[in-house]
Order: sequence, then C-alpha cells, then structure tokens
Amino acid sequence: MARIDRDKKAALVSVVVTAFLVVIKYSVGVLSGSIALLADAVHSFTDVISSIGVFIGLKISSRKPTESFPYGFYKAENIVSLFLALAIFYAGYEIVLTSVEKFEEVVLTNVPAAILVAVTSLVLTLLLSSYKLKVGRELNSPSLVADGKHTRADVYASAVVLLGILGNYLGFYSLDQIAGIMIAVFIFKSGYEILKDSIKVLLDASIDYDSLHKIRELASEVHGVRKIHSLKARGSGKFIFVEMEIETSLRDLERAHLVSAKIEANIKSELKNVDKVIIHIEPVEKEFIRFAVPCTENEGMRSKVSWHFGEAEYFCIFDIKAVDNELTDMRFVRNPFVALEKRKGLKVAELLVSHKIDKIVTKERIAKKSAFYVFDDAYVEFEVTDSDTLGELIEKL
Repeated sequence: MARIDRDKKAALVSVVVTAFLVVIKYSVGVLSGSIALLADAVHSFTDVISSIGVFIGLKISSRKPTESFPYGFYKAENIVSLFLALAIFYAGYEIVLTSVEKFEEVVLTNVPAAILVAVTSLVLTLLLSSYKLKVGRELNSPSLVADGKHTRADVYASAVVLLGILGNYLGFYSLDQIAGIMIAVFIFKSGYEILKDSIKVLLDASIDYDSLHKIRELASEVHGVRKIHSLKARGSGKFIFVEMEIETSLRDLERAHLVSAKIEANIKSELKNVDKVIIHIEPVEKEFIRFAVPCTENEGMRSKVSWHFGEAEYFCIFDIKAVDNELTDMRFVRNPFVALEKRKGLKVAELLVSHKIDKIVTKERIAKKSAFYVFDDAYVEFEVTDSDTLGELIEKL
C-alpha cells in the first residue's frame, strides 16, 4: 500500500510545483510583455490538468477488483498515459506556434525578472521530471513515467523560452523559431513512444521479448517441467499477467500443484510487479522411465549393486520403455565425489538429478538423508532392492 501512496504523492507534488510555475510565468509574462512566457504559462496550465489526471488514474487503478471488473482497474493508468501522449503532441504544436509568433519584433520590459523566471522554470521543471521518472520507473507506473517524460519535454520548452528572451534582448529574433522547431521534434518523438506503449497495453500486446524469455527460463528450471507448450504475458498498468501451459510426467496431483507453485514463486521473485501467474498443467505419459543404480564396477549386467550410495564407484543409468519394458540407452557414470569426506551423497544426488532420472534404486535406505531431500525436491522416486547384480535387478524391473 505504501508504494501506491508514493506514486500518488509524486503526482500531487507535480500539481503543486506546476501550479506555482503557472502563476509566476503568467504574472511576469504580463509585466514583461513576453509572449513566450505567457504561452509557456498556458502550456504549464495544461500540465496541471495532466498531473491531476495522473493522480485520478492512480486512484482508480488502485481500486480492488469487483465482480464487474474481476481483473482490476490497472489499465486506468494506461488510459491516462494515452491522453498524456496527446497532451505532449499539443505541447509540441504550441511550441511551434509560439516560435513562429516570435518573428514579430516585441520589445520586452523587466527582462531580468523574465530571465530569472525562465531559469527558475527550467531548473524546477528538470528536478520535477527527474523525480517523477525515478518514482515512476521504481514503481513501474506507466502514467507516472509518461507524466515524467511530458515534464522532461517541458524542460526543452523552458529552454526555448529562455533562449527566446535572451535572443530578443540581443536582437536575434529568429533564434526562438529555430530552437523551437528542433525541440518540437523531440517532443513529438516522446509523445509517439508513450502513445505506442499505451495502445499496446490497452490492446493486450505481449510484454517485451527479454522478460518473456526470462519467464520461460525460470519455468524450465523447475524440476517436473518437461516442456512448455505456450507462454503469454501482458501488461496492465504497472502489473504483469502471465499465462502458460506446461507438460509434466508427474501423475500425482499434489506434486503437480507444487510444480505450479514453484514456477509462480520463481517468476514473482525475479520479475517486478507480476500480479498473477495462471498455469495449465498437461500431464503426459513418458515414453520411458530413467533409472539410476549405484554399482561397485563397470562390468555391464555383471556389475554388482553397491551397498553404499555415496561411496559407489559408478552409477548405471538406463531407460526402460513404458510400452514393452524394453531396456534402452544403458551407460555408466563414474562417481567423481567418492573421495570426499563430507556431503558426497548430496553431491551425487545433484549429479544424478542433472541426468533427469525418474527413479533411484539402491540397497541402502537413504530416507531422511541429504540425498533424499535433493531427490524429493526433483520428484525422483525411490526403490530399495535386494538384487546383487545389475542383471538381476533389471530382470525384476
């Protein structure tokens, strides 16, 4: 709730500061006869209206979902951003008009006061835009970021006003127009970017590729996820909604639910402002079951099954087809941790999990040991055997 209050506070600060600038620019504009200051005062007044709009948008978007609006009011911010983009276009148009009007020879009075107000406006506007952009980006608030960019465009407008006043004082009457038109190009560009981003969110366009790729990686790292069939993510205000369909060979409903919960936790821990992660789980029957068996040597089917899990010299990894129980893809993996004094069982378990095994068959019971928790976390099943050789064990399987 504190984060929501912070962006509302930024919007209110913007209203107060901009209203103050409207008063001093208009007052000194009348006293000095500066058309640029008067035009900038009118322009700043439109910013006051924009900042009030941002505050209203934040207020609406923070409302809790209702039966009529079950997905919340987050897009109210994007609607405000859309109108702010139009306000930026208007600001650029206004600056162009002001620049053209400045061709007329206007002799200013109270020039020091006009310059002081122009400089004050430039500094305060720069500080205000930096403040709103910082808060908006930290809170991922599209309307506040849009308002910050709008205010940053006003910095250019203030610079144009200052140049116009100085140019008028020095007799360079065309300086205002040239600078104004150049700045207007940047203002139109800023407005276009905000307009484009707002429309994309309102039309439920996908989030950026890098974030989407990050979500896919986070989901793929969770044990039990065999394949990701589809992944969609969209923005709504400052929040992100994720939908995905994953494939798993887990048949246990509780374990499948744990996989879903882990995916959601991983995504929310790595990406900011993820509101909901909706995961559809599609269970499939595996073509084969992958076994791992600790062995004392690498002698094929004659290999003896080791009595010790962590101290086994080798591990035989093989697949048995689900359809006809046919043995396929047998290989032996040397245990690189056999000489370790501590945690050898844990290291071996992590190694076997990396080979994506489904079941570990041992003579030694490993329940409640460190290796057990590694296997349990990776949804690897356990089985205890009394077979002496690998051949006997496989025949029983």
